[in-house]
Amino acid sequence: MSKVKETNVRVVREGHGANCSSIGSVIDTLFVAQVAAGALFAAVAASLAASGSDSKPDSDPAPDSAKGTDK
Repeated sequence: MSKVKETNVRVVREGHGANCSSIGSVIDTLFVAQVAAGALFAAVAASLAASGSDSKPDSDPAPDSAKGTDK
């Protein structure tokens, strides 16, 4: 196995995804965006569930006498 000579190396990049291709950077960005969107959706769903759990809609708000079906 041959070693890479220092004269053959142009640039060494450091950091997250440093030697990643541009498509890899796009995939990383999409992944982070989906995680953030999922967290936001979960927060909104939890908020709506907490605020709407106390009130139940009436299926028949008017009494039978108001409909004219008194017997």
